[in-house]
Amino acid sequence: DRDVTGVQTCALPICLVVLNVLICGNDLLVEAILQHNIVQDKEISFIWYQKDVEFPHSVQDILNSAVMAKNLRLTATNTPEWNDIDLLLIGKSESASEKDLTFEESLRAEIHWTQLLINQAMANNFAGKVCFLTEHGEEQVFSALRFSGLPDNAIFGLGTLPLSMLVEKMISNILKIDVRQIHVSVLGTFADAVPAWSRGLVAGTPLLSLIAQENSLFTQNELTKIEERLKESSEKSLLPVILASIDCVFEALFSSFAQIIPLTHQVQVDEQKIAISEPVLLSTQGVSQLPTLNLSEDEKQKLVDIKDQVLSQIQSLMSGR
Repeated sequence: DRDVTGVQTCALPICLVVLNVLICGNDLLVEAILQHNIVQDKEISFIWYQKDVEFPHSVQDILNSAVMAKNLRLTATNTPEWNDIDLLLIGKSESASEKDLTFEESLRAEIHWTQLLINQAMANNFAGKVCFLTEHGEEQVFSALRFSGLPDNAIFGLGTLPLSMLVEKMISNILKIDVRQIHVSVLGTFADAVPAWSRGLVAGTPLLSLIAQENSLFTQNELTKIEERLKESSEKSLLPVILASIDCVFEALFSSFAQIIPLTHQVQVDEQKIAISEPVLLSTQGVSQLPTLNLSEDEKQKLVDIKDQVLSQIQSLMSGR
């Protein structure tokens, strides 16, 4: 059914809603997130933002698929109640999803999309948290903080969390050890990632110490293969781990258990603020920065180079070039 504001809902049973998530974007990732959560059927109210009153058939299909959910509620609207939203999930804009766009054109489309959504949100008393899902999360976090007036802890991006979870799973498969015993943070950006091998732990043992052991099952060659896999990763190949990453974010934001995970957040570089993905404490309060990791000299230099690249992109964006 559709009301006069353009809101369309599925015929779902009445349930106790504990979380209101407004999800924006009509790309394949957003559709996958919704389908994933429909299957999980948690007590979540998803509101799917649409620019127009008339919804595409693809949107209607997802709405119809939610009819079997008992606890999850899914609606779509072009006029959300912004002041009721706990979390704003922002995927790709329609224009940024076009295949023939250059990197710069895609970036500017995403920034325009970011500003459009943030302006609407702030004009309607939005006071929740914002999570960006796209490859341009660094620039989007910076832009959203610059124009929204929201506190630093309220805006972040998924960043390198999916890559970190992928690395941990690959090591788990090699060593035949429960992935919960493995802790490796991938830093930087989705496109330019640095695994912090020097800080990695396996069941409390430094990861690199395993390589030094004679007849070790884990060698430097394994690390090199994992780094190559990261460079080859695409949104499509990472889809399962992206969905797992969003589950992790939900748990940290809306339960009593905080998580230490790498997310894109605002940091200071000399006298300029940028955004980069590094470990933070994510909790019901949002993002809290942690002390800087004690990295190897090589890892430090790689991360410095990435920060310089992000700073250059942000400066170019601000200057209109």
